[in-house]
Amino acid sequence: MSYHQAKELLSKYKAGQCTDVEMALVEKWLFMFNNEDVDLSDERIEEISKEIWLNLPQPATVHRKVVLWPRIAAAASILLFLSVGAYFLLHKKQPALQVAQVHDIAPGGNKAILTLANGRKISVTDAAIGSLMQQAGSKIAKTADGQLVYTGVKANAKMVYDTLTIPRGGQYQLKLADGSKVWLNAATSIRYPESFTGTERKVELISGEAYFEVVHNARMPFRVVATGQTVEDIGTHFNISAYSDDPVIKTTLLEGSVRVSKINSNEQQLLKPGQQSAVSSSGNGIMVTEANTDEAVAWKNGDFSFNNEKIESIMRKLSRWYNIEIQYNGNITDEGFYGKISRSKNISEILKMLEQTKKIHFKIEGRRITVMQ
Repeated sequence: MSYHQAKELLSKYKAGQCTDVEMALVEKWLFMFNNEDVDLSDERIEEISKEIWLNLPQPATVHRKVVLWPRIAAAASILLFLSVGAYFLLHKKQPALQVAQVHDIAPGGNKAILTLANGRKISVTDAAIGSLMQQAGSKIAKTADGQLVYTGVKANAKMVYDTLTIPRGGQYQLKLADGSKVWLNAATSIRYPESFTGTERKVELISGEAYFEVVHNARMPFRVVATGQTVEDIGTHFNISAYSDDPVIKTTLLEGSVRVSKINSNEQQLLKPGQQSAVSSSGNGIMVTEANTDEAVAWKNGDFSFNNEKIESIMRKLSRWYNIEIQYNGNITDEGFYGKISRSKNISEILKMLEQTKKIHFKIEGRRITVMQ
C-alpha cells in the first residue's frame, strides 16, 4: 500500500464514499493506530498515511487479511471486533505511532496475605523466596514462580487452620499439605488446615474464585465449602466461582467427578466433565448445564474470555483484577459481548477493544472507570 493510495482511501472514508470492503480496511487501520476518536483532519490523514506506508505489508498480504474484517450485521460485529481485535493486539507488532495514554492502569500480579492460625499475618508478596515458617514438623515456603507450598507434615499433627487472602489486583497459587494444588483469583480468600488428619480433607472458599487440582484419596475425601454449598472431589480438576457480588455460585468440572450439595438441604448433583452447576443466592435449586470450560478457567490461564457476557459482568471481572472502581452513567447496553484477550494487558487496551463495538464507551479517572452508552 503506497502513501498516496492510503491517503486517497482515508479521504474517501471521510467523505463517506468507500465500498464495504474499503470501509472495513480503513476501520482496521484506525483500530491498529489507536485513532479512537476517529480524527480524520487533513493533518491526521497525512500522519496515518505515512504510518501505513512505513509499517504495513504489501497489498497482497493486506488484502488477504481484510477478509477477517467484513462489514456485517450489527449483532455479529461485537464478536468480530473483539475476537479479531484481540488477535491484532496479542500477535501483531504495533506500529511506531501510538496515542499517548495519560490515564492507564496496569494489570494485577502475584499478591497474597497469609494469616496463620495464631493470628500472625505475613505479606507473601514482600517475603523473600524460600522458607516462611517451620514448626511442628511442617514447613511453609514461597517459590520463585508464585506458589505457597506446605510440605513435611508430621503424622497426627494438630489440626490448625491458616487463611490465604488474595487482594484485588492479585492472584496466587497454593500447594496444600496433601499435594493438591489451588489457583486463586483476585479478591479471594481461602481457609485450610496446615495438615490433614481424620476422615476428610476440608477447606473453605470464604469468597472469590479458585481452581482445584486435587490429589485423590478415597479414604479421605476432599471437600470445598463455599457459600452455602459443598463440593466433594471424586478425583478431580474443577473451578469454583463464589464472589459475593455475583448472583450465582458456579462450579465447573474439567476432569473427574464432583458432587455438589446444598448445605442444610438434601439436594445434590453429580457433575460430569464439561458440566457446570449454578446455585443462586435466591434459594433456588442446583441447576446443571453444559459448560464453556475454556471461558470458566480463562483467568487461571492468564486470559479474559467473554462469551455473550453482559457489560456489568465484564466490569466486575476487570474491577477485581485491576483494583478499580466502576460507575455507570446513563442507560447501558444489555447486549452480550464476545472476545478473548490476555490479562497481562493494561486496562486501556481492553477498554479500546470493547469500544470498537460502538456499543459502549469509557472514561478513566485515576482508578475509577465510568461506563457510558
